[in-house]
Amino acid sequence: MMEATARIGSFNNDVAVLPRRDRDPATRLGDYMVLAQLSRGGMCRVYLAEHLTTGERVALKILDPQFARSQDVIEQLFAEREVSERVRHPGLLDVRAAHAGDDFPYVVMEYLDGENLGELAEKGELEFGAIAAVGSQIAAAIAALHNANVIHCDIKPSNVFVLYQQGPGGWPRVKVIDYGIARCLDAPKLEEGTIAGTPSYMAPEQWHGTVSVKTDVYSLGCLLYELAIGTPPFVGPLPMLMVAHTEQRPERPSWLRKNMPVELERAILGALAKDPAMRPTMLDLAHMLTAIADATLRAEAERAVG
Repeated sequence: MMEATARIGSFNNDVAVLPRRDRDPATRLGDYMVLAQLSRGGMCRVYLAEHLTTGERVALKILDPQFARSQDVIEQLFAEREVSERVRHPGLLDVRAAHAGDDFPYVVMEYLDGENLGELAEKGELEFGAIAAVGSQIAAAIAALHNANVIHCDIKPSNVFVLYQQGPGGWPRVKVIDYGIARCLDAPKLEEGTIAGTPSYMAPEQWHGTVSVKTDVYSLGCLLYELAIGTPPFVGPLPMLMVAHTEQRPERPSWLRKNMPVELERAILGALAKDPAMRPTMLDLAHMLTAIADATLRAEAERAVG
């Protein structure tokens, strides 16, 4: 389910309607007309749909039929709605409703027009100011989750959506998506040995089945490192990743990319501290990154005037 909302593509007014034989589920689902499949993950598919009465376009995240009668998987899907109900923030995906049909359990999400952050980064190197601006938005959104006692647990480029509209300062505007493995701090502890996350972005404590709000800070540090350098701090097979994240220091970003702002490198490496107590809070990280993005804009304005 972690990759289920990896891409919610751009359709605007020219909707690519699939032939009836390629539609799954049936053309109509509840109050919605299913128009086209947008993406497919391990346990879910995401469809563009239109409300039959209002005409509003939404995204439907629907369990594949093979998982439709698995109560554990259904609860995991519906947990995304519960997380969305806990906190509202412009940088978080709005999951509006959950429906438990016999054949197609699904959630109704706001329709996003854009691409995921990983796809954007693959198109070319991002400017340092853009990295800081994107990071500050992610940090602010996740800080709102933390304030509601929710840990995202799976921050990575494919779980950040870049909208086809500019935000303040002309920077890309983003939303954090996919709460499939999010954890509420007041929820019962997971069974011993249970590990959930994406290995390239997992904090040291996450490898041992323990998470806190500082776990998300580490994952965001991995994401920012990747945006700056082109790869996460550590790469390799699973056993090597576990050792690297728990025991090794990443190479300094400034060694791998010229002209790295000192403040940006400091923010990234601070987020990647092995000891959770040494990492900044998500809100502090948001403030640091916002200051870096603002300083970049001021410097560009001064160069333009000069």
